Amino acid sequence: MPHSFDEPPAPPHRPSSGKVDRRALLQAYQEVVRTTKRKPAAKRAAAPVRRPYWIGIGATIAGLVALLVFQPRWLFNRPEPETPQLQEASLRIRMYVEIDRVERFKAAHGRWPTDLLEAGGDSSGLTFERRGEGFILSGSNGVIQLRYQSGSPPEAFLGSSYDLVRGRGK
Repeated sequence: MPHSFDEPPAPPHRPSSGKVDRRALLQAYQEVVRTTKRKPAAKRAAAPVRRPYWIGIGATIAGLVALLVFQPRWLFNRPEPETPQLQEASLRIRMYVEIDRVERFKAAHGRWPTDLLEAGGDSSGLTFERRGEGFILSGSNGVIQLRYQSGSPPEAFLGSSYDLVRGRGK
């Protein structure tokens, strides 16, 4: 009696006497074993496809890279570019600080320093030249270039630059 793989085998015929026939029970068991062996082995549950996970990770990384490259204003707080007036005022303040260091060096050592580093200053963007009994300090900030010659009052060179820079955030 052929069986379909989709339906279980028919139960063995039970004798009407109420006693269980051991032979019939053994045959039924063997039939069940034989039919389950004949069934094609069920494919093991394949590992879940993780493709959507990796697509999501890739999209997240691409999004973060785009944010870093384009740096939108709503995420990155970039300061507004300085106006030429602010660039000049910033340079004047920086040069004023270096002028003060050079003059303090002369007061302490009785001579002008050979360069800004000897006076304890920072020479990046500035040039210091000794001229006779004085010095010339030149500096640049972007396209702005300034020149200070010793002998003129440093406060006049500074002017209102400090107030201008201090008020830029307002």
